[in-house]
Amino acid sequence: METNNLSTKLVEIREKTIEYFNIEEEYMYEHRLLFYITPDEDIKNKFKNYYIELKKIGNFYPFLDREGKRFRITIVEGTKQPEAKRQIPLILLIATLFTATIDGYLNAYNPVYHEIISNYNPITTLVLYVISIMGIVGIHELGHKYALNKYGIRADWPKFIPGVPGILPTFGAVISQREPAVNRDALFDIGMAGPISGFIITIIVSLYSTITVPIISQQKFNILIKKYGEGTPIPVPLIYILLQDYIRPLSPHQVVIMTPILWATIIGFFITGLNLLPAWQLDGGHMARAFAGERYHSILTMISILILFLMRFWLMAALVLGLYLMSGGRSARPLDDISPLSTTRKILFIIMLILAILCLPSF
Repeated sequence: METNNLSTKLVEIREKTIEYFNIEEEYMYEHRLLFYITPDEDIKNKFKNYYIELKKIGNFYPFLDREGKRFRITIVEGTKQPEAKRQIPLILLIATLFTATIDGYLNAYNPVYHEIISNYNPITTLVLYVISIMGIVGIHELGHKYALNKYGIRADWPKFIPGVPGILPTFGAVISQREPAVNRDALFDIGMAGPISGFIITIIVSLYSTITVPIISQQKFNILIKKYGEGTPIPVPLIYILLQDYIRPLSPHQVVIMTPILWATIIGFFITGLNLLPAWQLDGGHMARAFAGERYHSILTMISILILFLMRFWLMAALVLGLYLMSGGRSARPLDDISPLSTTRKILFIIMLILAILCLPSF
């Protein structure tokens, strides 16, 4: 940016700052503006409107912090980021569809289902499985996209992460956010929007799974074991067990047989539970940062990693710990890091923590 043009914009920013706040001191260094302002009871709404006005001037971001008993606004010019290549999200989406389809094929074409399910159609099961998996992950990311658009935050389209057929069809998806959230409320909403959206779809899939899952006697199950060998026990989240007990309770001598749709349900709950943990830059980590601030966010991250270890998700715990350490423990901070989270959102945070535990599979 040319020096004269930048100087003009900085003058405009100063005028807008005077319009919204009472300036006690001001400084300029390295093309940055620094204002010390008088604390205000209505700082959250004023700052939000102030930020909207600054966006009209140019690519400038005001960071509101507390320095002792004083409030400080630091104006930083945003760097120009290259436009994301649109074909990459599409390629990753196709790749994830492929891994989900192969995984669905490996699960659906199982001779056991022909013995215990009348008129079993593996093609129908395969299609429903792929729709369930892609729907859970896709709606999760669209939830984030909706919240980002609601707050006027620029972000790329979600990038799906292909999985390993036979193990996990997808490792979820990520959205690259190009601007910070304006305050803690916005940071919380953006973090929560994805898991809640994906959770709703998972509940729909789980209801279908609960109604249609084959339930057989222990005697018949023992016959299947002799014929096909013992399968691998799959840990099921508590929330699904509660749904099963409510909709189709089992007798002491009955066994539920894992189906592809039930597997999709478990994956959906696992994605929700994992993302709701208040760790690092997971969705729950963003909510934790909004709820507790930077210092306690680090403590909650370590607690979350410990929970993953105790629940035997060693690889995931090691991955989160490694990424946390590699990032230097950085968290996603909002522009306004002074205004507290709303009371309603504080209550929602506690509910989300409970939901996380209910959704994680237990061994």
